[in-house]
Amino acid sequence: MQKLKSGVHFAATDLIKDISTWLMIGLFFAALVQTYVETDFLAKWGGSIWSMLMMVAISVPMYICATASTPIAAGLLMSGISPGAVLVFMLAGPATNVATLGVVGKELGKRSLIAYLTGVVGTAIVFGLLTDFLVTTYGFSVQPLSAGEHEILPHWLSISSAIVLALLMAKYYWNKVITVFTQRSLAH
Repeated sequence: MQKLKSGVHFAATDLIKDISTWLMIGLFFAALVQTYVETDFLAKWGGSIWSMLMMVAISVPMYICATASTPIAAGLLMSGISPGAVLVFMLAGPATNVATLGVVGKELGKRSLIAYLTGVVGTAIVFGLLTDFLVTTYGFSVQPLSAGEHEILPHWLSISSAIVLALLMAKYYWNKVITVFTQRSLAH
């Protein structure tokens, strides 16, 4: 019971402190990308290396989990983007968002961050090129299924978890503001 208690305390304090700012930055960039980048713009690049590099540029700042990237990937496939470029999005997006990169850089250093980013992006592009090669060589039909909704967690649990996360982040920022004001008032 003590281990469970200390794990929950760590998640509600130290982990929130480590990810809050990066999560907010990631959500900001994700909103910018989703608002200002049209899928028609990406579809014209086809299955070239440029479309994959564009997917990397879009997916790196985007804060998106593997589950959330699947419907976006289906939409990208339906809009004409190559399966390889969509795979790059699905591999690079969840693994390299601004929040993750911030935490990796802070905890492991810049050198590890560059190695991590290079490994993930390089692997994603190699497998994206391989996917496009296999699709064109063997004539695979890649038709996304847009019907049906599948959830891992019940909707109420997802919403409740988001509310708890938002409250913990608000508490962290509130305490940070109070600390700054207290330090300023003590300094005067």
